[in-house]
Amino acid sequence: MKLKTSNFKEPKHVGVVICVNWNNTEDVFSCGDDHKLLKWNLVNSECMVVTTFPDDFYPTGMHLFPKINIGGGNKHQHDVILISTADGKFHIVNHNGRIEKTVSAHQGACLAAQWSPDGAGLLTAGEDGFVKVWSRNGLLRSTIVQSDVPCFNAVWSPESNAILYTKENILVIKYLNSSNKITKWKAHEGLILCIAWNANNNMILSGSEDGFSKIWDTFGQQISVSVKHDQPITSVSWSPAGDMFVLGSFNLIRLCSSNGWSHCLDRPTTGSIYNIAWSSDGTQLAAACANGHVLFGHIIDREYTWKNYSCTQIGRKVIYIKDIITDQNDQLDYPDRVIQIALGFNHLVIATVKQCFIHKLTSWNTPVTFDLKEGTISMILLAERCLCIVERAGLSVYSYMGRLLASPRWGARPESLGRAAISLGPDALAAIDQGDRKLIHVFDLPTGLIVRSSADNTVTKLTHKMTVSSIALSQTGLINERQLALLDYNRDLYVVTVKDTKPKFIKLGSQILSIAWSYETELLVGLRASSVVAWCCPRAATQPNWLALTTVSKDVADLGRNPTILAIEDGVARVCRGNGSILHLSIAAFPEKLLKHVSANLWQAALQLCRTVEDETLWACLAVLAWQHHQLPVAEEAFALIRQYHQVYYIQHLRSNIPEKLIT
Repeated sequence: MKLKTSNFKEPKHVGVVICVNWNNTEDVFSCGDDHKLLKWNLVNSECMVVTTFPDDFYPTGMHLFPKINIGGGNKHQHDVILISTADGKFHIVNHNGRIEKTVSAHQGACLAAQWSPDGAGLLTAGEDGFVKVWSRNGLLRSTIVQSDVPCFNAVWSPESNAILYTKENILVIKYLNSSNKITKWKAHEGLILCIAWNANNNMILSGSEDGFSKIWDTFGQQISVSVKHDQPITSVSWSPAGDMFVLGSFNLIRLCSSNGWSHCLDRPTTGSIYNIAWSSDGTQLAAACANGHVLFGHIIDREYTWKNYSCTQIGRKVIYIKDIITDQNDQLDYPDRVIQIALGFNHLVIATVKQCFIHKLTSWNTPVTFDLKEGTISMILLAERCLCIVERAGLSVYSYMGRLLASPRWGARPESLGRAAISLGPDALAAIDQGDRKLIHVFDLPTGLIVRSSADNTVTKLTHKMTVSSIALSQTGLINERQLALLDYNRDLYVVTVKDTKPKFIKLGSQILSIAWSYETELLVGLRASSVVAWCCPRAATQPNWLALTTVSKDVADLGRNPTILAIEDGVARVCRGNGSILHLSIAAFPEKLLKHVSANLWQAALQLCRTVEDETLWACLAVLAWQHHQLPVAEEAFALIRQYHQVYYIQHLRSNIPEKLIT
């Protein structure tokens, strides 16, 4: 993955550019010390002066009103820009450049101003050490912080219920509800210049004069620290999806993963980069530079793999796909800029600004095409029978023929949904409730030719005892056997059968960092800090001794901090280490082969495999699976070979007292 940067030959601003912000995926506003508000169109490569502010108007920050639906309000009333200035004021400006309202907020400079994510109000932070919350119309609601040192930056929490602000080299989280405790910690050795708080992963990013950028959780625990840079970090910004971030310094811009390792480094001759903003689709960024330029960048060389296929985005509108085995390859050109790519389940799905293209991997050049509701797509999820597109307008589930199957609704803000909070199965969609993260919604999806309305979809609500951080639906089996694996904030792994009359959360393990189901079987694999664990028969969790017998663990050194399991294929786990390198681990090749035989009802082939390999774990898996599928002769042999003699006697009792036709 790379960041390709460009800028106009001549700077359009005279002097320093202080702030930039995106209006949509094509238009960018910028403001600088020359008192001008400029609008850049990336499609036409045009730049126009929206307005010129008075000579005493020196901006320090800019934020556009969030693109959300506010009940009862006129949409045009919310197309406004919030600009803070060095004279202690903040200004509400419409898109034509007219100042609608000016409020004197601070003594000294107003160093930060930001709309709340829900659009209900705004905050300001000033050189006088005050942090204040205002109504949407500019009326003071409360003074949250009174400090004796300047507050250089402040941002809202994703839920708009707390504020993160800087106090020299200390970070502080202050909740608007006074009953909650303040969280504060020393974050850097030098003055903290910039911060960001992501809605999807709930992680905090900070940059300082000491040359380091650091990632924190909301408890003040350090997740990652960058290499030391020669100059202060002057700007940081999360991508909307939270899977990467970018930092700016003097003549430097660096793209990093959410774990902190660097994707790429560019050294444009721009001077210090004071502000960086991502487009809502997470594929483009704009940066305000000290030499008067606005630097634009877009993500290229995104790589995706599935089985023997690899796919790479080599241009804004160009995808290169290759079959590694046959060496067949092709270059796919699209009419608009590519936003999202998904590869899997024998399909390649490409979302552009206006359309979605569904390619079969057997016939790349004849895609199914349908128009998108909106051009801001944050995620594409694939399953065996359907795909899910997450847009700002909502979630939509389509068949691979382009037919809309369902549009699940549960009061969520789709733009703040991360990959950990949503999972797609072949006939179900699961999502963590954003208001109550102990609650999980599981939607049944219509899989036949008759399309039901969203009101007809059966919704199962599961409530866990702890806050849930990650979920994953199994990808095979019948809908009544659909299993959901979840990780809670204690890093405990649970599995539950969704359609049980009384769903029961069964604990599989603890200290689990990441989980993934196999695409083809009910093999569940998880990562610990220094090992990989495979649960070959998660349904055996009802019997603790069976669970232990059917679990495989393999020690792995040097996984690094926060490793992630990407996929499971034929018992081989693809793991992303903490430093970004990919590791392939054969953890359960024979158990997965056994599971495939069982799903195809090939019991003699399963027996032959176990007799050939002569592995106790494999025999245990066969014993449990045969017992669950009422294959008593197979189960008797398997239990005998793992020395579960009480089970053998019980099976012999059943076979001698129950007619053979009832147990086969």
